[in-house]
Amino acid sequence: MAMTRERTATPWWTSLILGIGLLFYFIGERLGGESESLHDFLAGLGLGLVAMVVATRAYAVMRTTGARRRVERTLLVAHLGTVLAIVIYYANKWTTFAKDSHAPGVLMVVFALLVVVSIVPVIVVELSLGPSMRGSFDLSRSADDDVDVEFRRVKEMAWNGLSIAFALGFLMVTCKVASDRNIQSDVSYFKTSSVGESTQNIIDNSGEPIRVLLFFPPVNEVKAQVRTYFDSIAGGAGKIIVEEHDRELEAGLSVQYKVQKDGAIVLVRGTGDKEKSQTIEIDTDIDKARKSSGKLRNLDKEVNANLRKLLRDKRKAYLVSGHGELTSPESMTPENKARFADRKTLAFKKVIGDANYETKDLGLIDLAVGVPDDATIVLLMAPTTPLLAPEWDALTRYLDRGGRLMIVLDPTAVPSMGPLEGRLGLRYNPATLTDDRLHVQMYGNLRDRHLPVTNQFSSHASTTGLSRTIDKGLLMIDSGTLEDVPFTVKGEQPKKTITVRSVESSYLDFNDDFAFSEGGLKPEKKQRYNLAAAVEGPKVAGKDGFRALVFSDVDWFSDFKIPDPRGISATLISGPMLRDALDWLGGEEVFAGDTASEDDKPIQHTKGQDAVWFTITIIGMPLVVLTLGLFGTWFRRRRPAAKTEVKS
Repeated sequence: MAMTRERTATPWWTSLILGIGLLFYFIGERLGGESESLHDFLAGLGLGLVAMVVATRAYAVMRTTGARRRVERTLLVAHLGTVLAIVIYYANKWTTFAKDSHAPGVLMVVFALLVVVSIVPVIVVELSLGPSMRGSFDLSRSADDDVDVEFRRVKEMAWNGLSIAFALGFLMVTCKVASDRNIQSDVSYFKTSSVGESTQNIIDNSGEPIRVLLFFPPVNEVKAQVRTYFDSIAGGAGKIIVEEHDRELEAGLSVQYKVQKDGAIVLVRGTGDKEKSQTIEIDTDIDKARKSSGKLRNLDKEVNANLRKLLRDKRKAYLVSGHGELTSPESMTPENKARFADRKTLAFKKVIGDANYETKDLGLIDLAVGVPDDATIVLLMAPTTPLLAPEWDALTRYLDRGGRLMIVLDPTAVPSMGPLEGRLGLRYNPATLTDDRLHVQMYGNLRDRHLPVTNQFSSHASTTGLSRTIDKGLLMIDSGTLEDVPFTVKGEQPKKTITVRSVESSYLDFNDDFAFSEGGLKPEKKQRYNLAAAVEGPKVAGKDGFRALVFSDVDWFSDFKIPDPRGISATLISGPMLRDALDWLGGEEVFAGDTASEDDKPIQHTKGQDAVWFTITIIGMPLVVLTLGLFGTWFRRRRPAAKTEVKS
């Protein structure tokens, strides 16, 4: 019997031409704003190809019969969906809607949905047809049955493709709804676009509005992050005005505020001759801006520091020097230099500078005469050689006239506060605070017990940020403690508040053996010990009295080095405590609070922990995978054997 062959109605490349036509059309629409002639050419070419394919497919439906017609009809319906999508696109483009209408957005979603549900089934159907419907047929072998079976497979694949298309379309609808209902909630540790409590407090207590001038390119990811950050402040306080400016189009404004490149944030306060401004420069590349060297990760800290400079004049913080203090290492004896060679104060001085303080040394001769009148704060940072009597007298006179003093002590330094002990009602005990239960494992031996941790903070302005940001506690390194003693001043007594205490499992290791001992000449006792105190004197002649802060561990304010791949070399283990201390001493406790940061918290492990994790990841997990694989293979091999035994 002779074989009859019949050609397929439409070849496979018909659908390919449709795809090329749509590609030309969309390219023309995207580039149409740059050249009208280019738009007309590409869009016209694309529409022409689409129309040609639809007409060809319609002709194929009319000239075929049976299962083959049903296949062609399925493809034609999909192509008509594409045509309908283009019609909706033009309707949305040429129709004028009300300003607050949601119709444009709805039509764009319908357009995108129709395009997807029309194209995806065509792709799936064309792939399912393969060469069987694209070449020729042998009608001598029950061709109609074969074609009918083929159509059922095509129909199945078409429905599967439609399901995929609707799933993609649902994502488009979800994205549109999320865009229109843009509710932001920062639940992660990273806080690029959130405002910290301290910054919000500064804005709330500003006497006049602050303008924020953003000099960024028109479309920029960094600008979007920065704008979101400042909008959150404006929404809370209502005292911030955010403006976006083009550096090149507004050259006069750029010159006025000395903006020489994009990525400038200018904070402006006041008008006319009283106007003051501060500028923050940030990289406009989102990847560079979010690196540790960029400022987007710590935008709130940058804004906080510049707002402080904007709202008040620079103050002076005098550092007592000449006695081997932490801040005066050049005055240490050779023996102490060898002991404290690693103690640096880069992070300490940066916090003071960010608080808009100018630091000056207060040496032996100057201090003996008296504390200068322009001193806002005086800091005595763990002297390793004793102060002279005239120097203590000068500090006492400074407190009598309402001065602000911060004293930091350490067991390795001079443990005495001289006559200030009775003035402040505190005495220093240099015995090392120890904890055999709650401590940081840094060395992997008993020495770790001299690294206790506490989370016992009072509700005082000098510990506001500390109690909110250090959720795992405050670390102490070979710390001493503070003891209460009677006040020696006459008249109204100062107000003393213990701001930081140890936990109940801590004790003083009098014999430095890292072990708790209740016997001996000095029995050791587990209890809460005082670690920091704030003392506020009574008012004098209607003015506020003195303020003093005393701390028992100088390591809280020395650089604490943390290995980090981003290059962060030093920080303060006391977190925001120094910043809050400066705010309280300077009478700016309303500014106290935490600042938001996107820096990752370092994860630290001991050598033993690292060894455990290494063993689990390198040996343990492969063993688990191997065991599961062997069990799966054994189970599959057992099943046929079991069935054979049943049959027999």
